[in-house]
Amino acid sequence: MFIASVIAFIAGIYIEASHPCHFRLSHILISLFSIAAALPFLLNKRLAALTGALLLTAFFLAGMLRMTVVFLHQPTLPVAEEAALFRGVIVESSKTSKVIRLDDPLSLSGMRALVRSGMDLGIGDRVFITGILRQLRANFNNPHSISWKGMKRLEGTYLEIKGEILSASTDKRLVDVWRRYLSDRIDASGPSHAGIIKALTIGDTTDVNDRIKTLFLETGVSHILAVSGSNLGIITAFFFIVARFLLRRSSRMRQGGGDQRYAALVTVPFAVLFMFTSGSTIPVVRATIMVCIFMMAVFLERGKHIENTLMLSALVILIIYPHSLFSPTFQLTFTSMLFIILFARAFSTPIARSRRSVRWLASLILMTAAAMLGTLPVVLYHFHGINPLAILYNIVAVPLISMAAMPLALLGLFVPFGDHLLRLSGSIIGLTVGILRDLNWGYLYPVIRPNLPEALLYLLVVISLVFIKKRLLRLSFFAFILPAAIITVSIICYKRFYSDQLCVSHVDVGLGDAILIEAPRGERLLIDAGGFYMSDFDTGKTIMTPLLLSGKILTIDHVINTHPHEDHLGGLRYILSHFRVGRFNIAANTAWEPQYRHLEQTLKNKGISTTWLKRGDSIVLGSGLVIDVLHPPENTFIDDLNEMSLVLKMTFDERSFLFTGDIGADTEELLVLSDAPLRSSVLKVPHHGSRHSSSIHFIKAVAPQAAVLSTGPGIKGIPSDEIIKRYQALSVPLYRTDRDGCVKVCTDGKKLNIEHQ
Repeated sequence: MFIASVIAFIAGIYIEASHPCHFRLSHILISLFSIAAALPFLLNKRLAALTGALLLTAFFLAGMLRMTVVFLHQPTLPVAEEAALFRGVIVESSKTSKVIRLDDPLSLSGMRALVRSGMDLGIGDRVFITGILRQLRANFNNPHSISWKGMKRLEGTYLEIKGEILSASTDKRLVDVWRRYLSDRIDASGPSHAGIIKALTIGDTTDVNDRIKTLFLETGVSHILAVSGSNLGIITAFFFIVARFLLRRSSRMRQGGGDQRYAALVTVPFAVLFMFTSGSTIPVVRATIMVCIFMMAVFLERGKHIENTLMLSALVILIIYPHSLFSPTFQLTFTSMLFIILFARAFSTPIARSRRSVRWLASLILMTAAAMLGTLPVVLYHFHGINPLAILYNIVAVPLISMAAMPLALLGLFVPFGDHLLRLSGSIIGLTVGILRDLNWGYLYPVIRPNLPEALLYLLVVISLVFIKKRLLRLSFFAFILPAAIITVSIICYKRFYSDQLCVSHVDVGLGDAILIEAPRGERLLIDAGGFYMSDFDTGKTIMTPLLLSGKILTIDHVINTHPHEDHLGGLRYILSHFRVGRFNIAANTAWEPQYRHLEQTLKNKGISTTWLKRGDSIVLGSGLVIDVLHPPENTFIDDLNEMSLVLKMTFDERSFLFTGDIGADTEELLVLSDAPLRSSVLKVPHHGSRHSSSIHFIKAVAPQAAVLSTGPGIKGIPSDEIIKRYQALSVPLYRTDRDGCVKVCTDGKKLNIEHQ
């Protein structure tokens, strides 16, 4: 019942987060109080079912309440129009951004603010910043995803400072001094792969280069570098073994079994010390809570009830950090541990009967297989790839790094003449990296992305097969789970290949364009994919790939670039490199632009043919969908690439869509005067709502039933208030990606259905 209650609590958090009801707290508190007051009178066998139902309801409402508190706690924040000076302490650090706990001005003391900076600064450093204070608003509001900024808001970071860090100084707090001492000791000893040693021992991954991270990701061993439950568990196990070894020197302790109990109790401070040493980030705090609860369970001799201990850990963590439910580290840690427990229950007896020489290897294979199978939907959802040979790579990497290199590094940090141990640890890590590089093969990317019902169904299938000998599970599998799986696959195939609906999704990529067209009979087209100037943020990888994979899209029949500006072309590079693309389409008059030159090798390697489109050309799909090119004319060259944008009209039965790229008023006038067939049901607003486009004559010529404006922050005056008022004056419903998120327009050829986030 306790496990079911925790699951109900988790469901409450998920429901309130994904579909906020914002119930009044008084109503929820009254409901919880009433249920709690009734429980003492219901705790008897006759009303056991009713008691269980009330308990589950209470935990479900408690989960909703906890998430509601998060929403209601968000403060009203000041916004400054002028630059100011801020002072604070870094509490989170990455290569591209820092989260600062503000000390000055006093009115913001204690609040957290995000600062974009590539400076090499660590947690605990004090910084002075000049910039403009803004609210941190969630961006890229698209289906099947939560934005990074949205997650930061849930974590309690509500402010963003647009500016630069003027100066930084190292704080003299004991924890920071200790952390820097360990980092300097590792560097001074001169080991190879010092960055990996820091990640293993003090949780600092900033010095691990991207090639190593990619290698570990592709071989399925990236969990070794993450400061998560498994990483902290191995470190804690090291201290536990040392403590138990010392306590076993006492015969009294050994005979009474107290060596193990008190070793667990002594280990707790080491876990807390590691938490502070590694920076006390939210993932580390979560892992520390979990490890401490497990150690206390051993001390209280409740270690046999490991499932309940795991669920208690989840409950405590989610009460403190309810947003952790949506964190990949939390999901990976608990699904892997849950499946390791389940597999151990199912296969421990056969392994125990095996020879001692193979028992350890069999246990390692079993744990790796359990973790891999259990975390598969989580890995596919967040990372979009999987390596079927990950079991083999973990058999190599886990013993060498986690069971050899990590303990040696820990000893090397604390014993005299530990430099030799640190260098030996680096050599073992180097050997492991070399083996992984030689064996690196079999990584599948990209792979379709499961949604929540599909992930839960998969987990039920795996659990049922593991415990298929149990009569109840066997009956459930063949009567319910297997038919549900077959129906789910059938529905996916039907929607993909037999649906008669045309859906056009205007994806929120900020200030840029990205339009996904899902045509009948499974044909897919992509017009542009967003992008940012002078930025390493890849909209193709970060925004479009999750969206495509959530729609089970691995093949795109046509990719179309309206014109070679970064906010349209940038994200297409990643799509062309990683997805199966039938044809790449560009405007004939822009084909020789230098922005396309670096794509030529990618197109050649992938075997993607290119079509140069001009006015009068058409793309005809098997579903009866026709896309006519209205602009640019052949052999017409204009210095302004915006005016050379492809203008496309897509017709499906009685409905049509007009895609306009970034054309301005001059091209609009040309189209109107040339009697181009502009009248369309839906208009993609030209040039992100610039005041130099969307002329009155053009809008009247199109006469749309709805218009979609793809825009975002970045350029002052876009979108123009004048243009927005113009659409309102002409009674054209205007949908905006910066306000409405992804705007999806579906039609059967007659009726229009418009949805947004």
